[in-house]
Amino acid sequence: MSFVGGGGGQDVHKFVEALQADFKTLSLETKKKYPQIKEACEEAISKLCTAGSSQQNSVYYTVNQILYPLVQGCETKDLKIIKFCLGMMQRLITQQVVDQKGALYITNALWTLMENNIEEVKVLQTVTLLLTTNTVVHGDTLAKALVLCFRLHYTKNPTIVNTAGATIRQLVSLVFERVYLEKDSVPSLQQQQQQPSSSSNGPVEADGATAGQDVQTFASDAFLLFQDLVQLVNAEQPYWLVGMTEMTRTFGLELLEAVLTNFSAVFHESNDFRLLLKERVCALVIKLFSPNVKHRQLPAPNNGTAPVPAEKPYFPISMRLLRLVSILIQKYHTILVTECEIFLSLIIKFLDPDKPAWQRALAVEVIHKLVTRSSLIAFFCKSYDLKNHATNIVHDMIAAMGSFVRYSLINASVMLNGQQNGGVLAQPTNALSTLSGNNQCGFSFRGAYLPLVATYAPGVSKAVYLEMLDKLDAPNIPDSYGISVGHAILLDMTRSIGGVIQRTPELHPTHNTAVITEEEHQPLCLQLVNSSWSGLLSAFIPLVETSMDEATTENILKAMQNYAALCGMLEQLQPRDAFIMAMCRASFPPHYAMSIFANATQSDGDVRCHTRSGSQDLSSQFINSCTPDDFRPQIVAVGTPLPSASLPHSVMQAPVMLTNKNLQCMRAILFLAHNNGGILGTSWHMVLQTLQHLVWILGLKPSTGGSLQAMPKPAVEANVGIQTAVMADLPVLSQMLSQLFESSQYLDDVALHHLIDALCKLSHEAMELAYANREPSLFAVAKLLETGLVNMPRINVLWRPLTNHLLEVCQHRHIRMREWGVEAITYLVKSALQFKHKTPLKENMELQTMLLSPLSELSTVLHADVRQRQLDCVLQILNTAGEILSFGWPAIIEIIGAVNEHHGEPLIRTAFQCLQLVITDFLTVMPWRCLPLCISTAAKFGSQTQELNISLTAIGLMWNISDFFNQNQDKLMSTQLQDVAILPEFPGTVKMPQFDKLWMCLYAKLGELCVDLRPAVRKSAGQTLFSTISAHGSLLNPPTWQALVWQVLFPLLDNVRALSSSASNEKVDASGNILIHHSRNTAQKQWAETQVLTLSGVCRVFNTKRELLQMLGDFERAWSLILEFIQNAALSKNGEVSLAALKSLQEIMYHNTTTERTVGGVGGASLKDPQTTQEQDEEIWTIAWNIWLSIGMESTKMSTTKAQPQPSSNGGSNGSQDSQEDFYIPSQAFLTALIQIFPAIFHHIQVKFSPTDFDKFCTVLTNAVCIPVQTDAVPYIMSTVSDTLLTPLHDGILDCMELIQKEATKPDSHISQLIPAIFRQLLIFSKFACAPPTFQQNVEHKYAKSTSGHYANNASVEVVGMNYIPFGEKSISICVKLYQTTATEESVVQEQILHDIVKAVRTPLAMKYKCLSSSTWKLAISSLISVLHTGLKVARAKPQHFASLWDDLADTLDKFLFPASVCTIEDRGLEEIVLDETIDCHVIELLRDEVLPHAHEMPHQFIMQIVVLLNKGSIHSASDTNICYESDWKLREIFAKTCFETLLQFSLLEDHHATNNNRINANLLPAGAAGAVGKDFAGRLAVTALLHRFQEVLKRFNDDERQSGKCPLPRFRLSEISFVLKAIATLVVSMKKAPASKVNKPAWDQLIGLYPYLVDCTTTTSPEVSRSLREALLQYTDLLQAPRLCGATTNDNSIQSNGQE
Repeated sequence: MSFVGGGGGQDVHKFVEALQADFKTLSLETKKKYPQIKEACEEAISKLCTAGSSQQNSVYYTVNQILYPLVQGCETKDLKIIKFCLGMMQRLITQQVVDQKGALYITNALWTLMENNIEEVKVLQTVTLLLTTNTVVHGDTLAKALVLCFRLHYTKNPTIVNTAGATIRQLVSLVFERVYLEKDSVPSLQQQQQQPSSSSNGPVEADGATAGQDVQTFASDAFLLFQDLVQLVNAEQPYWLVGMTEMTRTFGLELLEAVLTNFSAVFHESNDFRLLLKERVCALVIKLFSPNVKHRQLPAPNNGTAPVPAEKPYFPISMRLLRLVSILIQKYHTILVTECEIFLSLIIKFLDPDKPAWQRALAVEVIHKLVTRSSLIAFFCKSYDLKNHATNIVHDMIAAMGSFVRYSLINASVMLNGQQNGGVLAQPTNALSTLSGNNQCGFSFRGAYLPLVATYAPGVSKAVYLEMLDKLDAPNIPDSYGISVGHAILLDMTRSIGGVIQRTPELHPTHNTAVITEEEHQPLCLQLVNSSWSGLLSAFIPLVETSMDEATTENILKAMQNYAALCGMLEQLQPRDAFIMAMCRASFPPHYAMSIFANATQSDGDVRCHTRSGSQDLSSQFINSCTPDDFRPQIVAVGTPLPSASLPHSVMQAPVMLTNKNLQCMRAILFLAHNNGGILGTSWHMVLQTLQHLVWILGLKPSTGGSLQAMPKPAVEANVGIQTAVMADLPVLSQMLSQLFESSQYLDDVALHHLIDALCKLSHEAMELAYANREPSLFAVAKLLETGLVNMPRINVLWRPLTNHLLEVCQHRHIRMREWGVEAITYLVKSALQFKHKTPLKENMELQTMLLSPLSELSTVLHADVRQRQLDCVLQILNTAGEILSFGWPAIIEIIGAVNEHHGEPLIRTAFQCLQLVITDFLTVMPWRCLPLCISTAAKFGSQTQELNISLTAIGLMWNISDFFNQNQDKLMSTQLQDVAILPEFPGTVKMPQFDKLWMCLYAKLGELCVDLRPAVRKSAGQTLFSTISAHGSLLNPPTWQALVWQVLFPLLDNVRALSSSASNEKVDASGNILIHHSRNTAQKQWAETQVLTLSGVCRVFNTKRELLQMLGDFERAWSLILEFIQNAALSKNGEVSLAALKSLQEIMYHNTTTERTVGGVGGASLKDPQTTQEQDEEIWTIAWNIWLSIGMESTKMSTTKAQPQPSSNGGSNGSQDSQEDFYIPSQAFLTALIQIFPAIFHHIQVKFSPTDFDKFCTVLTNAVCIPVQTDAVPYIMSTVSDTLLTPLHDGILDCMELIQKEATKPDSHISQLIPAIFRQLLIFSKFACAPPTFQQNVEHKYAKSTSGHYANNASVEVVGMNYIPFGEKSISICVKLYQTTATEESVVQEQILHDIVKAVRTPLAMKYKCLSSSTWKLAISSLISVLHTGLKVARAKPQHFASLWDDLADTLDKFLFPASVCTIEDRGLEEIVLDETIDCHVIELLRDEVLPHAHEMPHQFIMQIVVLLNKGSIHSASDTNICYESDWKLREIFAKTCFETLLQFSLLEDHHATNNNRINANLLPAGAAGAVGKDFAGRLAVTALLHRFQEVLKRFNDDERQSGKCPLPRFRLSEISFVLKAIATLVVSMKKAPASKVNKPAWDQLIGLYPYLVDCTTTTSPEVSRSLREALLQYTDLLQAPRLCGATTNDNSIQSNGQE
């Protein structure tokens, strides 16, 4: 095994060195007591020295020799030495340098420690490391290591016991994992080991041998280990694990379970393992099961003699055995077929009542695990139930579960009765009553309540007692636990059976699942049903009867439905009918059900007896033991019994009481029949009989079409009632019934005949009973009708049996029976004639004869009411078959149209039905001359006021007429009418074609209906008018369009505007039960809707046909007129109208210009020349701009420029009222739409866009931004907010600004002079980020006399604050980008835009941490840095325009770098403060790079301010005196260092050559521009100021340290003085290197004057300060000199100047 270091020889060298060091340490430790170990250590060191100098792999070959001292150390019993040696061993193991021999040495050493009870935990860690690091340990060494762990597991120390247990589990799994690695990992391992051999010279033979040996031994190790585990559990001596002294059976079973659970593939793939499993493990399990099987829980005998004690089952063993058996069955059933049969039989026996409760609980948990897997159920059935001489496992299991469930219920009742008889009833009864009151989930039988204490997801098992691995005694099992799990088992068993039959794949299939072939599947399914149905049914019936809650009942019923459907699929009629019968019985009270189904029970006695055999006793006990009072809390409906021949007289007299469970069962039956009607067959009669009884009891009556509805019951029926909750469910039940019969259309013909036969049979029974003058049941007749209606496509299949029976019903003496018989026939005939058959009815004589035959046969019935209905039907059929009518149409239309307002509503309704029929079906066969008459008649019905729905439908008919005109245009155009008088005249239009007149007639009538007094009519007419124009307007000739616009559309707009303005503002009284929304509760609001519809419709028409109208003339007048309408609507105080007006304007403005050009250039060439077209274009867009501006100024001026209300002559109150009315807040949607229109207009007017226009535009923008947001607009804003967090309004405003900016910055732009104004407007917006506009104060100031908060668009509107921060920040960003591209523009320079930007960002920079958002000041500083990078170059080039900039710039930087607002770690966090300091450093770097190198080109005062600012920042004390957190001082160090370095660079470290040049330049410059000389002065000033600051800090530190005594100063004070001392050292170095002109004598004097203070600092106790002080004092070395003679003045001066010779 090569050394695993990953870094080559260098890592080996390091490892060897570390080993040598460890051995040296061990040698020192053992020098005195253990000299032999010391000698061994020295020998190991020498060998390591030799190994370290050779190849990489050589450490591996010396490991056995260097292990000797470590093994010796472990034998010393000296804990310190042992720990050290174990640690070294672990390092050697980790580095993978231990071979098999070394592993044996280590194992022996660890064994010694184990036997001496020394460092057990460390020993376990080393064993784990040894086995898990690689695979060198196997065979006997592995066995010894495992035995060592087992021995430690049975010590007395609980910590060691637990650690050893976990280690054993891990190592046992490891041994079996190695078996998996044999095929994959070992070859790859060998390949890896061959690669190093080619690159390094070290040999690998030993490793290769080890790997090969591993291949042969891994499976052997696993086999021997597993074999010994079985031996130990069986209390026998192990073969391989030599040295084992003890092992508990529970622990052994757990290990066996873990192996069998996780490594099933090993057993499936290996014959040896399989044999071991079959012969040893299964035998062991059966042997250990013996006490459980033999034990009986018997009651104590009365004579007092104790029975002979048998061997009692032990819970921990039994529980682990059952876990093991569960794994064996689930994972190994394919290889343990016989054994699994034994196991399953044993588990089933555990359910016997004489077994202990805990044993039964464990058994049901195991069974639950098994039944959730459908593949297992299939395997059991295939392997056992289908075999002749095998145990019927599936049958026995289900039967045992059924018995178990029944026993649980009966036992609970018996125990409750025993408690009550014994007098111990108070506490349990109270507990039960409390439980049942709080949680009704569970089962109740004879007063005994068994709650569901465990709930499971479908197909998921969840064991409780099988998981109690830490329990030594059997737990107490709740009485209800067994039935809770049993209930889940039955449901999952049903689900699994369904999965097998339907071949549904499992969610989590296993690899060893048995495969069921297609040939095996059918017999398997049949056997599965035969084995399971009786047991399931015997369990489900008592469960349904005793369940307490809907969810539990629903689950059981769903299982019964699914099972019945499966039986039907397999054509197993007996089980199918048994399950359906059980559900039907459960739908009624027990005595009622027994009476109803008495005949069915007798006729099918053998089936029923078998069905109920398991639970008949329980059911009768349950029924007999329950009194009516027990049912009352659950009763939801009480009804009269349905008369039936089988019902005794006593039952007929008593009311039928239905519980919620009965209705639930009814729903279940409905679901079953709806989803599986095709498999019901003869069971339909049973199902329908049940539904008929329930419908009767619930009082559902048939309605048109055969559906059932709840009818109000007469008050005299005192004993009949339905609870409110059920009343709400009745429509649902009715709908479900209808859907059941609607689904009959999907049945095949045979199944459909089964259904029809069952219905006819039910109807015959009802007819027989109706002769006794009782109220008949109409259920069967109604459902025959409904079935016939939904099966029209195959009406010939069912028509004769259906109608023959209905004809019999029509001859019945009872009037109700006759009514419904004739209703069914007439309805079916009418429906069949109107139905679109595959072969058209007109061509299919046979079908027509068949359909009309029942109607003809009704003539033989003598009852008058039937004949009346027959004639009505004939009349309707004649009217519908209108093809025979030819010349009578005008008369018919006139008759229809002759009704007027004086006639009653029924007559109008009937007449209108006729008109509908005519227009929808017979316009094609109607003469041309009748069409205008049809239009006027339809319009007349539209304007009648008797019935609103008729008016609306009449308008719909006018749309039908327009569709007819369009579809038959060729025919209508080609037909010329001789009698022109019937068509109206339209003045102003010459020679209008008749077809166009027909259209204009329709449009004019619709236009009149658009101003009807009823809002609904107006709305419908408007929609129809504009839809018709849109769909069919292209059929009109171009001149007709002028008539349409000027004679229909514009008059309509004018009328709507006039009527809207005069409409009342009082609330409309809602007639009847109609609720009116608050947005439509006044006439004015209703007219507003009409205004919106009309305006948008006209604009859409205008826009669509604009090219056509431009060619016809009068376009400019039409354009101006429609824009005036839009302006009038946009300034409306109704938000809906105004917003719609803007949308219309937007639609017109964004009209496709390419189409205009095409029409103007090609189609319009003959009418107008291009010059005229261009002038017209300019004029119409100027009009549009003025309209937009007018709307914008008027709608937004209220926020800032609203005029004061004129005082009334009568007094102040009137003025207040007027102002309150005028005060209107436009919505955000309105303002957004307004702004979004501008780009379309600007595209056309940009050439003429003047500064005045821009100022007005900016006024609109500013006003719009300042307008507050109403509360109801917040969702609108939030729903459209993008990632930029800009509201749509803000986004639109900035888009407009960017549009203008883009145009202004183009070369040769007409509006380039607007750039400074654009800047100023953007800067106005940017200020809103820190100071949002306070509209409310504005309003209160301007409307001092009016009530705040009352607006015209709502009586009292709440205003919310808007987030202006993203808007302001985006404005700053746009401004910066614009400045970077236009900084050198003359207008930008002259207008001092840079100064304006600096002033704009000064506010957020000065506020800094007080900004509403930290992003604002961060953006502001980055923007300032960006514009200064660009702008400072311009300022240096043109200084005369920037004179006013510098003071504001210096002040801005000062306020930002040293803000008044303090920020602490608690406020922002450490990372944020570090980032903030980085930003501050960027500013200093900007000054260093952009300002200080060009100081001679900038004002002297500004440079001085910068120097002061740097000086201020270079010492911590200057930052802020209020900061008291140590970390804050530390955070400020980088900034201070940057300031200090910049100051030094500026003052001292300038290049000498550059300095000389500056002096020369200064001499050449005039007096006013000598900046360089000032720079030297500023540099000296900076040095002097720094030294003075240093002196202050040193003095204060010394004073404070003396006063503090022994208390150390705070850490930030120590950091400060340390920084100052380092700064002094740096300054001295810099001053010595600086040119003589840079440093004058006072500076040197001041520097030397610091020396005493430095000496005072030497008393400090801080190491950090001492180090910094040492650096500072060392720099004073050059300043210490011997006194000189007075004559050496020159030399002295040079020394004083430079500080050194």
